[in-house]
Amino acid sequence: MTLLRRILPLIVLAATACASGPATRRLGDYSALQPLFTTKPGEKSPTSITVNLSAPAFVAALYVVPGRGSTLVYPVDSVTSNRVAAGQNTIPIQFSERPFNRDSMLAAIRRPPDPNRRPSRDTVVRDTTRRDSGRFGALREPSPAASPIGYLLLVASPDTIPFALLKRRVEGVTIPIDDDEALSTVMKLVKAALPDGAALAGYALEVERTG
Repeated sequence: MTLLRRILPLIVLAATACASGPATRRLGDYSALQPLFTTKPGEKSPTSITVNLSAPAFVAALYVVPGRGSTLVYPVDSVTSNRVAAGQNTIPIQFSERPFNRDSMLAAIRRPPDPNRRPSRDTVVRDTTRRDSGRFGALREPSPAASPIGYLLLVASPDTIPFALLKRRVEGVTIPIDDDEALSTVMKLVKAALPDGAALAGYALEVERTG
């Protein structure tokens, strides 16, 4: 009983620390590769992440801003090899604030709605062309990377993740404002860039970029 009294405050303290920390999500076929990552403590805006995988995989990292969209932060070009070994690895990430072409978002607007899905205020694709047209042109939108708050999403698959197709799928598409629906939507967009039946695991960490 004495030992329990000594460790109980530590358990409560640890639980409180976990509850007040950044939000995390485990997505998709998580058990397949169990991707995890951490950022450098105290870094104002992450320039790299330390990735842990249970098996070798192809990976990509995205910055997801609910209500806005997502952008690739790794890899940033088709030359970079995004196959990562099992265990711990550090990969660079880069936030590009270059405005997007909105073609892919407009295509999503024109796509027929799913008859089996009930309408939801949070899942309506928002056309913000008029709002941004004065600054970026009729079909341009500021990158989600300009937002100081969002989620870093690491995705991993045993199958190749093609850079050009992935970039075309995820960038320029407005996503739901609800955090869980936003991350789920981006996972579906990534999945659409993979071969049919390919496993896809994801891990998301809420980040606040202060500079």
